[in-house]
Amino acid sequence: MLWPGRTLYRGAKMLGTVCVLVLAAVQGLEAANPQLWRVDASPHHRALRSLQDEGHVDIWGGSGSHAQVMVEEEAKERVKRALLEAGLDHRVEVEDALALVESKMPLKRRKRATNFPMDWNTYHDYNDIEAFIGMMNLTSGGYLREEVATITGEGRPLRVVRVTDPTTTGPKKKIWIEGGIHAREWISPAVTTFLIHRLVTDPSWQSILRDTEWYLVPVANPDGYQFSFAGDARSRLWRKNRRVNGVNGRCKGVDLNRNWDLKWGVGASGNPCSETYKGPTAFSEKETHGLQNLMRQIGDIDLFITFHSFGQTVLYPWGWTVKPPANVKMLRRVARKYTDTVNQISNGSTDYQIGGSGPLYGLASGATDDWAYGELGVPLSYTIELPDDGHYGFLLPENRISSTVTETAAGVYCMASFIANTGSCASRRTRNPSWTFRRPSPRFWG
Repeated sequence: MLWPGRTLYRGAKMLGTVCVLVLAAVQGLEAANPQLWRVDASPHHRALRSLQDEGHVDIWGGSGSHAQVMVEEEAKERVKRALLEAGLDHRVEVEDALALVESKMPLKRRKRATNFPMDWNTYHDYNDIEAFIGMMNLTSGGYLREEVATITGEGRPLRVVRVTDPTTTGPKKKIWIEGGIHAREWISPAVTTFLIHRLVTDPSWQSILRDTEWYLVPVANPDGYQFSFAGDARSRLWRKNRRVNGVNGRCKGVDLNRNWDLKWGVGASGNPCSETYKGPTAFSEKETHGLQNLMRQIGDIDLFITFHSFGQTVLYPWGWTVKPPANVKMLRRVARKYTDTVNQISNGSTDYQIGGSGPLYGLASGATDDWAYGELGVPLSYTIELPDDGHYGFLLPENRISSTVTETAAGVYCMASFIANTGSCASRRTRNPSWTFRRPSPRFWG
């Protein structure tokens, strides 16, 4: 992601090209390009959090001793005064962030050699993903069914894809996969579409469909995601949806991952110009409202995963408190299934950290994983921050797509095998595996 205000404590290795990756004001401003500053304070320092809530900075990384923040030209004097009043030193690390973004953006789209609308060597816009889902629907032999959770503000369908073996009946483990809720995190929809392709076309994956039922959201933020393909640096770093907030069109969008109704408002901003704007009310957005309705209809989801980038972490609830959830040992156990598999498939080159969202990233509420766990009672609920760990960040090169989606799919398959007690990662102890966790009642706080 990295979620502003939820800073990952993995040191200061995120400079290099990643300095551009979280642009505070991808808000359509015409001011001079933003800078990246290094501030001698924790990312959770009160002064920085206040500046972020006001929409003046975007806190995107750091450690216990420093923070890296993106500052727009028009906010520089205000930020300087606030830091001086707080006794905090700073220095400019990158003078022109947008120029660096431009230099790292993918080349113009190449013509595909076939009529197949999707590959995993290129980043694809929402139109390609729509065409891909349509083709999979026509060729899946009944394994795939699509539903529309809602129509977005700009008129795009937010699709949810259900995949299971239609010839088998009886209880199945239900798995919900969410991708693309933050527009600029392009590797996330690449992973979700790859999972759909594997489930529909790979015989080894289809065997697990006898015991599992998958619901996949390829892009949870269609309007924002499509906007990020507009071709310029500011749109490439767009995070939120495209809601018109009624402030002269200056500050569009709601952070959909702050809009879910569980402890709504903690660690999120009420300022429409902030990257972490929570919206006017919980579930104010068509996207979150439509998805939660469908998730409630499905009921008894066993495994929930939302894919973000970047950071290489497997996060479990809670985000709004540092208190661990009731079944933290099982959450860690299943997360380890994922991380060990990815580490093995990557020959040790992709190493994930495991932990609670709040302790690792700082307190923030309104996220999908917390809502799924606390409101729906999903016993295994995760946010997976995809590669890398900060060198490229949101601008993960296209030559990294194939390895990332392959490794991630292997890890997810292992998690699914474990909960269904079938396949490569099954416990093999019993057809009623011991991992089963008593579902928390609604509004269960751990």
